[in-house]
This record gives sequence, C-alpha cells and structure tokens, in this order.
Amino acid sequence: MSRRKPVKRKMPALQKVLVFFIVILIITIIAAVYIYMETNAPGSNSGRDPNTSVQTPADASDQQSDQDIDTSPEQTPELTPVLDGINPLTGLPMDARSERNRPLAVVLNNIPEALPMNGVSKADIIYEYSVEGGLTRMLALYQDVSYTGVIGSIRSARHYTVQLAESYDAILVAAGRSPQAQTEVRNLGIPFLNEVEGPLRDIFYRDRNRISDRRVGEVHSVVTSGDRITEWLPEYDFRLFHDRNYEHTLFFVDDGTPQSGVRADEVTVRFSQGKTTVFHYDAQDRGYHARQGNRDFTDANDNSAPAFANILILKTSVTALRGDDSGRLDIETTGSGSGYYVSGGKAAEINWSRRDKSSPFVYTLTNGSHINFSAGKTYICIIPTNMDADFN
Repeated sequence: MSRRKPVKRKMPALQKVLVFFIVILIITIIAAVYIYMETNAPGSNSGRDPNTSVQTPADASDQQSDQDIDTSPEQTPELTPVLDGINPLTGLPMDARSERNRPLAVVLNNIPEALPMNGVSKADIIYEYSVEGGLTRMLALYQDVSYTGVIGSIRSARHYTVQLAESYDAILVAAGRSPQAQTEVRNLGIPFLNEVEGPLRDIFYRDRNRISDRRVGEVHSVVTSGDRITEWLPEYDFRLFHDRNYEHTLFFVDDGTPQSGVRADEVTVRFSQGKTTVFHYDAQDRGYHARQGNRDFTDANDNSAPAFANILILKTSVTALRGDDSGRLDIETTGSGSGYYVSGGKAAEINWSRRDKSSPFVYTLTNGSHINFSAGKTYICIIPTNMDADFN
C-alpha cells in the first residue's frame, strides 16, 4: 500500500507582501534608533551649542559683555582619570598625557558678593593679588581642566595678571581686560581667551543662579566649565603644549615642611588695610584651609574646602599705576624680593627672583638652596612690601 506524499502549502502572495513590509519596517526602526544614539551620544561633536553665540562688541576695554549665553551651570560627567604621570604644578599623580599641557590661567572674582567661587578645589595653584579699590582678585592655574566642572565667576585681567600667566607659559582666560593688559598680551604674544572681545567666546556662558538670587549682577555671572574648554580649545589654533625645551622650576617632595623656621598653625596675610586672608593648618588634611572675611574659602561645585599643602607669600612693589584714572595698580613681577614659605605648620623666610616677563619664578631659602615644596596644591599671596604676615 503506497503512502501519500505530504502536500506543501504555498504562502499566499498577499501574505508574502505583508511579511516583506514588516521586515523592512523593523530594519528601518533599528537603523533610526542606531543613528539617533550615535548622534546624541555624550561627547558627540555634531554641532555647536545652540545657546552659544559669537559676537564682537565695538568697545570692550575692561568691560563685561551683556551676552546672554546660557541659563544654568553645566554638570561635568563623572570620569576616571588614568594616573600614570606627575603633575608639574603639584607633584601629584596625573594622566601622563597632560604633563606637557600649557596650563589654563583663569582670572577669578573675589568680591564677597560673588563667593563662593566654582572650581577652586580643582586648581593646582591659586594666586591672590590686589586690584583697585582695596579688593583682591585670583588667578587659578589648571594643568588639566577635564575634571574641573564649572569655573567662575570670571573677571577681567590686569597687566600683571598677564605676566603671572606668562611665567607658566599658560593660556590666559578672562572676561575683559584693562588697556595695559591688552598691551601686555600683544607684547608677550600670550594666547588669550576673552569672554568680552571674541571671537573665541564659545567656552563662556552666564550662571543665571548667581543673578536670580540678586547676589551679583550680570557683570559677575560669567563662568566656563572644564568640558567646554576641553571641547573648544583645540579649535582655537593655539599652541597647546610646552615646547620640548621648557623646564619647570618647582620641586616637590612628599613632605616639604621647612626644617627651620617659626611655628605657623595659623597664618594671617595682609594685602591692604582692609583685606586679609587667614589660613588654618589641618594636620589631618596635611594642608591649610583659607578664610576671608570670616567665611571659609569653599568650592560652590561641591561645598568642599580645598587644603593647600603650601603657602607662598611674596613681597613686592605695589603702587598706583601712573597715568591711570581708574585707580588701577602696578605690581612688580620681575626682579627679586623676599617672602615666606609655609608648609606642614611651619614658616621660613625665602627669596624669590624672576629674570624677565617670559621667565618662571625661582624660589630659594635664605641659604640659597631651592625650596622642596610639599606635594599638593599651592596658594600664592602677592603683597606690598609695607604689608606682612603673622604666624602663630
């Protein structure tokens, strides 16, 4: 008895067409999702920030721009650096790819109404120096800004600010400049990111939170961020790395506490009759915490109080700038002078010298030997020769 072969049923033509279109639809959806994810992935350079505009005001001499760039500070994603090198500004581990960076030197506001600042806890070196009106301003140096977050608020540069930045072969970041600073930028050929005068203004925006609570006005609201600088700096056609023959003049050891000197658990530095900064030594943190006007020096990004392993107090000529009708100052940054080095709860007298405006500072103890700084952050106070510091 023969067996019947099974009959294969053919799929109707309409059903075949329907299956074909379903497959095509699924492929199209998958492709669209993939393109969307690639275009909007973190760090994508698909286009400029739509909230950023580039303009050049007609007259920006020591003035702030009223440009409305953004509405709130940016948040930097959590990144894990590779610590296979040494930071030349701190002696601490850092990503080896950043060792030869030209540091960023950012001019920071220091009026009471604008405090706390953003980004100061990530600075490698902070300068505090006098400006007109009995106030002080700061210059924060960053060997690598990748992990810094928001930085600000940012103010205008003075000619001696330019000279300080040049001593590190740094890239200067400010919001405005004095006429004398503009002349110094041109004479020294220093790269200058200026929020006011463009066209290199993509890294700046305004912190609306600083304005909304009426602490400060528009003039004190300019900020930047580490991720913006990292994204835009390569497009500015600056030299981004030190030349091969560039040599750093800071020497670091694990513990650079002066072998001789006076006890310095508390240090009071006088910049003028009305402005002092006080430092308190914290043995647990192995560093000094700063206070201004009975207020802790903190970072608005995370409310941390940075600990400075070293304090330098440099005494120099600070005089009224001749011919200036705005009360600006002239601070001597070349030549030589005296001062103090403070670390580990002790202070020692030192000498400083600088050959010219393109040379780094050199620091020595009174016996002529170079200073071995404690590995960590450094706070540098530049004060007039008629002012001093108290230690106890």
